[in-house]
Amino acid sequence: MQNKVWPKAILVMVSLLFAIALVNIVGASDSDMAITSNVQKKLQNDIQLVDSKIDVEAKDGEVTLSGTVSSDEDIARATELARSINGVKMVDNRLKKVIGPGHYCPDGPSIAWSC
Repeated sequence: MQNKVWPKAILVMVSLLFAIALVNIVGASDSDMAITSNVQKKLQNDIQLVDSKIDVEAKDGEVTLSGTVSSDEDIARATELARSINGVKMVDNRLKKVIGPGHYCPDGPSIAWSC
């Protein structure tokens, strides 16, 4: 009789662990989708960023901003707005400043000229 109980108990435990893992995966993606949506809305509704083209991605509460803006102030503003969203743990700002059609400002403080 004992030999028949153990396989069932193991099957139940494995099924339970699988269900818990699945709930955690689905919950995380729902949360990231909500964070992405909320950051996008916040950025789109900000008058300072109206001419910006910003893409937003979130994974495990870490938000990545990419795209183009017209000033250093816009880069800082986008970061500030993204950080203000509930659930955001970190913001990786990869925004580039545009000085004209198709012209990007160089990165790094060692450049002698500025945009």
